[in-house]
Amino acid sequence: MAITVFDIAAEVIRHNGGQSVSTVKLQKLCFFAFGWYAHLTGESLFPESFYAMKKGPVVGELLSAHAGKTEVGMEPLAEQMDERDSALVALDPYVARVVSGVWDFYGGLSPWELVEKTHSEDVWQQSWEARPVGSQRGAMSHSDIIGYFLARTMRPDEHIELPPSAVSFLSDEDLRQIEQQSQPCWAFVDAVKSMTSV
Repeated sequence: MAITVFDIAAEVIRHNGGQSVSTVKLQKLCFFAFGWYAHLTGESLFPESFYAMKKGPVVGELLSAHAGKTEVGMEPLAEQMDERDSALVALDPYVARVVSGVWDFYGGLSPWELVEKTHSEDVWQQSWEARPVGSQRGAMSHSDIIGYFLARTMRPDEHIELPPSAVSFLSDEDLRQIEQQSQPCWAFVDAVKSMTSV
């Protein structure tokens, strides 16, 4: 069964001892879980849509689940799954390690510290600045978030314990070095170039 944002949110709440979490904090932790999972795999962690809003990235479906609330616990998540004729799923160990790493690093921060952290991410800044005139939200596509986090490295103040990466990232310099070798596999070089130019 496919993972949803509600499964990730439920795991965050479990890391908080089963206690409710600030809605702002929960949204930002789901964003960082999605981003760091993308960094490691090049894939979407869940299918729900992101938006750039004034307080940073927000998952629309999760926002609907906690509309009008300042904190969210397990009950609204379970209600959302019931409405979808589904149930929360147990995360596979790899995904659980990503969420755990995100919680261990970001979980002790206040909601407003997390807002500031997400505001420092270029992918949010670009989406927020590109929103339609007068709009309170801008679209943040999965491909934009994935591309951004694939190229993102941890900053000196970030010590996030994540599982091993499932993808390798080659820089333009790496590709040039491959090309300069005496007998490179041109099919491989061309295939990598076509993937990096997307």
